[in-house]
Amino acid sequence: MSDNFSPSPKSYQLPVARLLVMLTVTAFLEELLVLFVLDLLPPLPKPAEFLLDATLLTVLIFPVLYFLVYRPMSRNIKELRQAEESLHTVSVAFESRDPILITDAQANILRANRMFLKISGYSQDELIGKNPRILKTDRFGKDYYRKMWNQLLRNGYWSGESRMKDKQGNEFSIGMVITAVTNDRQEITHYVAIYNI
Repeated sequence: MSDNFSPSPKSYQLPVARLLVMLTVTAFLEELLVLFVLDLLPPLPKPAEFLLDATLLTVLIFPVLYFLVYRPMSRNIKELRQAEESLHTVSVAFESRDPILITDAQANILRANRMFLKISGYSQDELIGKNPRILKTDRFGKDYYRKMWNQLLRNGYWSGESRMKDKQGNEFSIGMVITAVTNDRQEITHYVAIYNI
């Protein structure tokens, strides 16, 4: 399907290597600052010095960890949850009572819902990678399919009456709506055909 269901990269996301370098440099600089502050203080017993060192370092590093790690991670988790909800919605819609077939941009079958498998008599494995041409009958000529593809490519959808042949060779009339799915660059990535018996 379209890329709309995956979280998109945001400007607040940093590559892991860059994040590690920033955290390491920040921790080093903050430790230098803490050592400088400790040198300005009168001599303290070792346990008190260690405790003050740890406390100052924690206070200084917490905002850095919050803004560079926790906040972006919580946004990513939120986006992933939204994507998961979208995928769940799509999966429920996909298993509707209408037969649905999804192909890639070259019209190779990627997936069919249960209702489509039921009316066609094919299994998912028998359809995946095949062209929907295996379902066509001899009722319509090349001109019919050329007009269908021209409209689909021009308008992004086609709807009309067609005929379909199931696995046993039985032919039947079927209504069909084919929609082109595009990505952010308006390139066709998939076709979704919804049939109406």
